[in-house]
Amino acid sequence: PKCDRFPAMPIDSTDLLYPAPLGHDDVEAYHDLRRRAVWFEAQNHWSTIAGPKAAEALNGLVTNDVAALEVGRGLHAVALTPKGKVVCDMYVARLDEETVLCTVIRDCAEAWLSMARKYINPRLAKVHDDHESWATWLVYGNQAADAVARLGRDAAAGPMSDTEPDAPGGALQERIAKLDAWPVWGHAPWSVEGITVRLIRAPVMGALPGFVMLARAEDRETLTRFVQASSYRRGSRAVWNVARIEGGRPAYGVDMDENTIPQEANLDTLGAISFTKGCYTGQETVARVHFRGHVNRHLRGLTAQEVLPQHARVLDATGKDVGDVRSTVVSPRLGPIAMAMIRREVAPGDRVQVVGSDGSIEASVVALPFDESAPIT
Repeated sequence: PKCDRFPAMPIDSTDLLYPAPLGHDDVEAYHDLRRRAVWFEAQNHWSTIAGPKAAEALNGLVTNDVAALEVGRGLHAVALTPKGKVVCDMYVARLDEETVLCTVIRDCAEAWLSMARKYINPRLAKVHDDHESWATWLVYGNQAADAVARLGRDAAAGPMSDTEPDAPGGALQERIAKLDAWPVWGHAPWSVEGITVRLIRAPVMGALPGFVMLARAEDRETLTRFVQASSYRRGSRAVWNVARIEGGRPAYGVDMDENTIPQEANLDTLGAISFTKGCYTGQETVARVHFRGHVNRHLRGLTAQEVLPQHARVLDATGKDVGDVRSTVVSPRLGPIAMAMIRREVAPGDRVQVVGSDGSIEASVVALPFDESAPIT
């Protein structure tokens, strides 16, 4: 059956979920994502840490080095329990010397805000729930810079000329070049037809470049009209999910949960952990794994000729149970693929059996992210 949100995992054969292939419109959007660019409206939950010690206070709660962030830069980080298990992962942007902006998925918001308010001393910084203040748009794809440049301009620039978009080598091309050179995790104000948004270059879709556009909630409808009037297609959650999985990006509640150590979900290789910063909640577990040992399981990719069910058990060549399937989709480019939490002794290149409702399905284990060189069929 198809569902809007995959549940977290008790593993039970009666709970197997088989993903449906993308419909025609979603396949076209997927192709646009690989060839041009696609817009998505996101449901991020934003919060602000504000005060004279905001960066330092947040630094003590997450795995990455917020204190070292310059104004106008951001990063990926993880909040952990004292035992080093994932509470949520997040994206962080330093707005000024006393303000840090954080975003998590909505399902994690309550746990994150509870943790932040418990551990951050209000005399040093205050935690603000901004979920009603912001609307979030994302634009990703190989022509993401072109799509953003055609929709808006640097907020510091002057008025746009009526003929500017058609001027070869003119201001439009300059804006495209500037966006192409925009630093990863860099952010700054950007103007869209008089609406000022915060534009963030966030590497959240594997090798596909793109930007987060953060606008005031009162500008949502106007911004939506501008996006819909552009020549670029709007993408669905299903398309985003396929691209997320191809890019090897774990989702909380599906690929990782409160029982997951961050290295098991590859959050270290995704740049969300600093091993040189000072102390933070859960650091002992993360540091011990990194410097003295290893985790016993990792998120890996699976490829197959048949659709792989979520929650299915994964067996090695001897029939030993070595893991379970987490996120699973049918990619227009790669066919049936999935992310699975698999024991470390099962290496990329190994063949495994995925136990489905109609018997076992043979699959190959691959390292994440999935192959970017595979052509679009």
